[in-house]
Amino acid sequence: MNITMETGASASAGTSTVDAAALKAQDVTIRYSDVTAVDQLSLTVSRGEFVALLGPSGCGKTTFLRAIAGLNPLSAGSITIDGRPMAGDRLHVPPERRPLNMVFQSYAIWPHMTVRDNVGYGVRGQGIRGRELKERVEETLAAVGLLHYADRYGTELSGGQQQRVAVARALATRPFLMLYDEPLSNLDAGLREQVREQVVDLHHRFDTTTIYVTHDQAEALSMADRVVLMNAGRIEQEADPRTLYHQPASEFAARFVGPINALPATVTDVGEEFTDVMLLGQPGRFLRLSGPARPLVADRTGQAVIRPEYFELTKVGDRSADQPNEEQNVFVGEVTRAAFVGSRIQCVVSAGAMDLAVEISGVGVIEQGDTVSLRVDPTKVIWLDEPSREKQ
Repeated sequence: MNITMETGASASAGTSTVDAAALKAQDVTIRYSDVTAVDQLSLTVSRGEFVALLGPSGCGKTTFLRAIAGLNPLSAGSITIDGRPMAGDRLHVPPERRPLNMVFQSYAIWPHMTVRDNVGYGVRGQGIRGRELKERVEETLAAVGLLHYADRYGTELSGGQQQRVAVARALATRPFLMLYDEPLSNLDAGLREQVREQVVDLHHRFDTTTIYVTHDQAEALSMADRVVLMNAGRIEQEADPRTLYHQPASEFAARFVGPINALPATVTDVGEEFTDVMLLGQPGRFLRLSGPARPLVADRTGQAVIRPEYFELTKVGDRSADQPNEEQNVFVGEVTRAAFVGSRIQCVVSAGAMDLAVEISGVGVIEQGDTVSLRVDPTKVIWLDEPSREKQ
């Protein structure tokens, strides 16, 4: 269902404070009977920022988003939007008085209204009429590429077009804060990519602050300025997309945003610019790390994490494979599986007692049974002191 909150929120919710953050949530807790869906979550979102709430089903991301919208009451904590208290101790400002709009998974386009009337519905609720209404609606429809569909009815549109109408209907009221709850999950892969690009473009064009819920790591990483990864009602890690992907704070974070090879290891040597670790269960097998998060204490046990695309793969027997190698960071093994998936080839390489996931450019030719050498740059090896706690 698509829900919009288009009444005169700015006038009715009070006066904003100067230079206030767009959103401040402090120790937000939401309980249902004996289940804690959101557990003491604190988050600040800056004006104009695009923040993605990412996580698996049941992690609390939608529950938290609905609390921001005023659709879920708080059990504890507080929420402030544009410097104005919205929820807290004995306070709950209703959704229609909050300066925001929300788009859900289902488009809920009113079938008895034209596209023009759907998009103008909330604007009329703000008391805007005549030429200003017409210009506002047409500007917004043009922004989503649907101006030439203005006089059609919702049932005459494709799913992707209906979702763009839902986004336009929400944006037409020029909300201070835009909330999205997995709005693209009902679209096929091609349409998802197209519409998500439009959502980001509209975020910048209308200078809104956006909070976007998704379970799709590709959506979060490609769209957001900052990703807030949630796990069991709490924030596991929050960072810009590149940091989250290349410097995860836990095994949960590393695995959720992309495939990994997690190799248990013990620190054996710490130098000024490098750390050597010995892989457990692999006598004599070492890895060298020189990234910013390398371990600095000897005898520490943890995991050396390598993403599949970090490997440089060479068929054994090629000239490049005959060059001297740093033994700590080279694995030689047999390709036991090779799947061509267009732009990439996804492989499994059996190297000793390890099966390593490897991904290379699809322009190469790698087949099952090939013997290959895998090299990983010391700066790319991720170190995790210990697996993240698995939250129940």
